[in-house]
Amino acid sequence: YEPIGDVYLKGQKVKAGEFDALQELGTICVMCNDSAIDFNEFKQAFEKVGEATETALIVLAEKMNPFNVPKTGLDRRSAAIVVRQEVETKWKKEFTLEFSRDRKSMSSYCTPLKPSRLGNGPKLFVKGAPEGVLDRCSHARVGTNKVPLNSTLKNR
Repeated sequence: YEPIGDVYLKGQKVKAGEFDALQELGTICVMCNDSAIDFNEFKQAFEKVGEATETALIVLAEKMNPFNVPKTGLDRRSAAIVVRQEVETKWKKEFTLEFSRDRKSMSSYCTPLKPSRLGNGPKLFVKGAPEGVLDRCSHARVGTNKVPLNSTLKNR
C-alpha cells in the first residue's frame, strides 16, 4: 500500500495532470471511497484502513497525483495524503449509497466547493462492476465528448 511513486505507460511516466479523465478518475478514487492508508511508525510501512480494493484506489490516486500537488520536503506520512487533501478542498461528500450486491456499485453524491474541470454542479461519483454500472448509463465520455452509450460502445 505504498502510495508514493509514479504511474508509467510503456516505460514513460504518465503526467496525470495533463488528462481530464485521470483528474476525474483520481477524484472518484478519493470521493467514492470509505477506506484510507495509514503510516505505521513502528513498522515504517503503510497499512490499509478499510477494504483492500478501496485502499488500492486511494494508492492509485496518490501515485497518479493528477492535480500535481507538490510533495517535495514532506515526510512520508504527509506525502501519502496530498491528493486526498486536495480533492477534499474541491468536493464535499453529501451522502453515500453503500455497495450492494444488487447494484454492484457504490456511489457518492458530492457537491463542488470550488470550480473544477468537472463542472460547477453536483456529481454522483460511481465505482463498481462494469456490468452493473454500464447497465444504468445512457451516455459515455469518449475523449472530451459525451456520446450515447450504444451496444457497440458498451461492448468495447
